[in-house]
Amino acid sequence: MRSAALFLSFALAAVSAVRASNDDVSFDARGIAMGGAGMADPGGFSGLTLNPAALGGVRRPIAGMGIRRLFHTPSGPADLSGMDIGAAFPIDEAAVKGALGFSWTHDVNEPISLDRTTALTYATRSWREIGAGIFDVGVTLKSIRRDGRAFGGETSKATVDIGSLFRWGEDQSIGFSMLNLTRPRTSLGTLSDRAPFIAKLGYARRIRRFTVVGDLSKREPSANHRGTASASGGLEYSWATAKQGLFTARSGMNLGSTSRSWSAGLGWSALGAQVDYAVRVPLSNGSRWSHGFSLSYRFGQWDPEAEYERLLSSELSYRRDLTRALEAAEVKQWKLAEDLRAMREEISDLRLGIADREAEAGLAKEKMRSAERALRLKQLEDRRREAEKRLEEMRANQERMRLANKQGLFDADWKTFSDMKLQGVSEITLIDYLKKMLRTYKGTGVDLGQANRELQRLNRSQ
Repeated sequence: MRSAALFLSFALAAVSAVRASNDDVSFDARGIAMGGAGMADPGGFSGLTLNPAALGGVRRPIAGMGIRRLFHTPSGPADLSGMDIGAAFPIDEAAVKGALGFSWTHDVNEPISLDRTTALTYATRSWREIGAGIFDVGVTLKSIRRDGRAFGGETSKATVDIGSLFRWGEDQSIGFSMLNLTRPRTSLGTLSDRAPFIAKLGYARRIRRFTVVGDLSKREPSANHRGTASASGGLEYSWATAKQGLFTARSGMNLGSTSRSWSAGLGWSALGAQVDYAVRVPLSNGSRWSHGFSLSYRFGQWDPEAEYERLLSSELSYRRDLTRALEAAEVKQWKLAEDLRAMREEISDLRLGIADREAEAGLAKEKMRSAERALRLKQLEDRRREAEKRLEEMRANQERMRLANKQGLFDADWKTFSDMKLQGVSEITLIDYLKKMLRTYKGTGVDLGQANRELQRLNRSQ
């Protein structure tokens, strides 16, 4: 009897401590350091666990792994000891343009179970243009395997995550995702549990080297825990050095109905490799600190000159496509102008004919014919006005395309210059590059103030 009572007490205590399987835990230490937020930040590992659509921003193949010891998650107190491996690579084929990702997580959910999740994610890139922004979608197929520790048994289930992301400008985005859409049961023995349905709404903005993220999350009840809602936010600031790489400082906070915590972390990256560490301090329901550590590597060319050549070749391809579009627009404009000229000549002939007929005619039949010609004239006048309106619109669109092309090319060249400066390229090379930019865009209507100030600063520093 005493043994049974002890076991029952242990089981009840375990049930009260365990969190639901497949909760919304950040994949890497960067997400942990930013309070568990970042589902709307494109191009990182958040697309593997928080919002599938965010994976579409990956432009180079990336691989990473991490370990974590968590006593607090955004959904509440926990006791997780786990590790994860993930990878993502871009797809540039026009029919399926986007990114494909793979992830595997291994979490010991003390003292209940061993949870392992394998997932495959696909996200689009530049799927739809809505106004001045880009809309993308993503989907994740997950296989959840759970082995019992305190209660015994095992279960394997599958589920789906879906997400969306809307980006406008170069620095702002909002996202919405729904995780564990099918809410599969993951019960073990006498423990009733399911992967909870989670809805997340997020915002992210990048201002040069500063990043701000914020998420709102709603989770359904599971594993003897009531449903929870939480708000999380995070800040990230990076500063580059000439030879020691890029350093990053992060901080975040999570405020929820059952969990409140503060997080902080540091990161270092150089030549595509990145190391991140995070610590989470509970502000309620416990005092044990959580820790996370992750490593990642972005594949690609890290020689600044070769990278510039690659960017230049892509820009030349873009310019060729834009030139073809402009030439096609000019041909259409020429054809429309010819149609207008022919219609003007026909209208002039009709007016002369009407004038001659009116001078000669006095009969009702001739008046009827004159009325028909007048109607024809009115119809041609309407067609002429409509054609002139279309011609003016095409000219305005062509001018906007030319201006947008110059501004876009300048922004791309300025981004290339910023990347070269971060990689430690010599000041002489930077000055030559700036002079070339100023010569190229002089008199095009592009704002060259920032480039002139940077050139003056570099000249003074020599």
